[in-house]
Amino acid sequence: MPQGGLEALENDDPLTIKAYQYDAVCNGYEIASGSIRNQLPEVMVKAFEITGKSAADVEEQFGGLYRAFQYGAPPHGGCAFGIDRIVMLLAGAKSVREVALFPMNQQAQDLLMGGPSEAEPAQLRELGLRLMPQKKD
Repeated sequence: MPQGGLEALENDDPLTIKAYQYDAVCNGYEIASGSIRNQLPEVMVKAFEITGKSAADVEEQFGGLYRAFQYGAPPHGGCAFGIDRIVMLLAGAKSVREVALFPMNQQAQDLLMGGPSEAEPAQLRELGLRLMPQKKD
């Protein structure tokens, strides 16, 4: 949610508009982050127009959220704590990788659990997906 709402989006330089965002930092490490969210459809459309999308694009690509805002979503926000970062600080570790519960390699594979695994045919049918054979070069 931009500070100043729709008026700010219409009248201010986009690079000077601030959001309602907040962080909690401990010893230089971000341990929580949050924000107040937009709930107004006209603010949503204007913000996307600044990025080059039309109102029709917004309705097509974000229709569910856009229609929900039409019914009047209440002001809302939230915050999420990085428990792994808090544990890192408490344990005196130098990196969050040292305390990660489910560490993955640089290819996003969990070597301990062998994930991700191949999808079973029944899982693919349930999701309405099919695998296409890879083209050989």
